[in-house]
Amino acid sequence: MSEEKPAWVKSMAEPPFASRQFTADLKNKVLQRAGESQRNHFSIISAVCVPLVIASLVIGWSQFKDEVLPSRIKPHVEISGNPTARTAYYDQGRRLFTVNPEPYAKAGTTAGYIFHFDEPLETYLEKTLTLQAVHLQSGAKETLSSEVIAKPSPGFSGLERYTARFVLPLEGMWELNVLLDDKPYGNVELFMLKPAWDITPKFQSGAYMIRGAEKKVGFIDAGFIAGKTQKYMWHFWGKDDLLNGPFEVKAVKQGTDKMIVVYSSNKLSSANALAGELNGADRHVVTSMELPETGRWRLLPYVKGQLLDTIVVEVST
Repeated sequence: MSEEKPAWVKSMAEPPFASRQFTADLKNKVLQRAGESQRNHFSIISAVCVPLVIASLVIGWSQFKDEVLPSRIKPHVEISGNPTARTAYYDQGRRLFTVNPEPYAKAGTTAGYIFHFDEPLETYLEKTLTLQAVHLQSGAKETLSSEVIAKPSPGFSGLERYTARFVLPLEGMWELNVLLDDKPYGNVELFMLKPAWDITPKFQSGAYMIRGAEKKVGFIDAGFIAGKTQKYMWHFWGKDDLLNGPFEVKAVKQGTDKMIVVYSSNKLSSANALAGELNGADRHVVTSMELPETGRWRLLPYVKGQLLDTIVVEVST
């Protein structure tokens, strides 16, 4: 005779539910929710990881482009519709120099530039370092500075802080070329913003009011009438090495990039085209000039092929 099982054993053997609960429908719902959970988890991982991967690729490319890419000319990047300057020059992946322009430099206005030359001082010592520029749109050429390198930058062992101040007459992109003893050394590109076209104010020197850049260059303004030649007395301030040489005046009309010559001394016989002191200025010269059309014009005075500054005038009928 079999022994009767205790009541608790019988209760454990029975299913805990009154009816079968884990139906096929319930199974499908569980599987469906599990799939959604995996997809949501994957979406969260994607949202976090994909941007990080993309950012890493961008940063890696940027570092590669700046430090490894052996290109001499890097691509431009546009900001607010204006291409940015290419401020470093590389020769087969080796950087030779960089330039830091004065922020928001405008055409027609003198600005400062700091060059960092990477090679040892011996590369440049006793050589003539010349800066020239070419306007990429019009082809206009400018000689900006030229000097024999005799010593390092103050406080440095080389030319880590070579400074220059110059003015570029036209807006847009300029290629700035560095030459050593008239041989190409490298180039960068600078973007000049639109110039101001306010009439240049006058300043007093001696008994006269002079229109121009005070203590630099200007002339006694007799007014300008379109198509009429008149005489103008120019005044200059500076050392002889800056002011000894032929004198030339170019002009560009507002809204154009075409420069015309309105006065030029004889370049063959005018090794010293400027006369001596007058009206508080170091040098002076009398010229005859004519501007062909009404409107605003920017006068560009050059001595020895180097632009001193710019002067805006109004031409009437």
